[in-house]
Amino acid sequence: MRIAVDGYEITKSFTGVGRVIVSLLPYLADFMPEDDFFVFFRGSSAFFVKPNITWQTLQPDHGYFRWQNGLLYRSLKRMEPDIFLAFNYTRPLFGREKTVLFEHDVSFAAHPEWFPSNEVIKKKFLVRRSVRKCDQVVTVSFFSKSEILKYFPVKDEQLQVIYHGVEDRFQPVPAQNVREWKESKGLQDKKIIGYLGSIFNRRHIPELVESIALIRQKMPDVTLFIIGKDLTYPPLDLDRILSHDWIKWEKNCPDEDLPIFYSALEAFAYLSEYEGFGLPPLEALACGTVPVLLNMTSLKEVFKDMAVMVEEPDVSSIKAGLETALCDLIYRETLLKRFSEARPRFSWKNAARDLREIIGKLGKEKQR
Repeated sequence: MRIAVDGYEITKSFTGVGRVIVSLLPYLADFMPEDDFFVFFRGSSAFFVKPNITWQTLQPDHGYFRWQNGLLYRSLKRMEPDIFLAFNYTRPLFGREKTVLFEHDVSFAAHPEWFPSNEVIKKKFLVRRSVRKCDQVVTVSFFSKSEILKYFPVKDEQLQVIYHGVEDRFQPVPAQNVREWKESKGLQDKKIIGYLGSIFNRRHIPELVESIALIRQKMPDVTLFIIGKDLTYPPLDLDRILSHDWIKWEKNCPDEDLPIFYSALEAFAYLSEYEGFGLPPLEALACGTVPVLLNMTSLKEVFKDMAVMVEEPDVSSIKAGLETALCDLIYRETLLKRFSEARPRFSWKNAARDLREIIGKLGKEKQR
């Protein structure tokens, strides 16, 4: 079979969807050696090499919608693939390719107040049209599945849950390497609470800052390290909120530095009201750092008994959760042991195997 892949989100500083694609594809290509994959992306060189994967550059870039419904659509029309993997929430408006559509979450439908109204209207229209025109929808948690069924016209049997995995490279980094990294950041002898991900209002960064400010009254060596771009709506004044001298804020982290970032933390705070899965807390656990999470949505499902759970996103509750992660060493070890036992469930290899089954089924339908 000829399998086309929407790789728009695969860039030099990819996160989210881009990380999912580059984690899944190598295993998928190994599982399907007789099939050919064509990845359409904006880069100029391959991210990895497999004999049955071809990287095809589509430029210029005038935004995703125009790229998807212009360059990508025309490429698909010429290629006539057997299967199209639409990783980025939507598929082109036109075309009849058998499609596996990935819906990672539908926060824009569940909480439109978190997004500009024109973005919500556009996204709802495109996703609704996409789920109607696709053959199979893949999502990343049973919570997300229930949300998709609630807001969009898709049948239960058409929707399959495939959990994200965690790469083998996410392991605790040796103490000497951590010390050197902390010194390079000017954080030697500090206890670091970390956050990594796009900064949305639903992730309660202001409340996190207030909570740590209170903790510092008794533990002045505690500091906050935030990595992520400001995508708040309505916009927050993050330059003011994160202006304390005990806060370090960087917009990006080199992909190769992620394991050492997670390993250097005393706790990882990810206080999100709405998540489709929550990949950063999983990576933190794999590196030996306990996450502090809101006991809501998919985080409640995916990280049950493996994280310090906070019931409400208020300052006192967050402070109590962070103090537990910082001070209760026995509980921390218990959570990490539970994750170690559960880690085989979070496998990109298993995820690729499940995806192969979906593709194989659609391929047989096409041949009829």
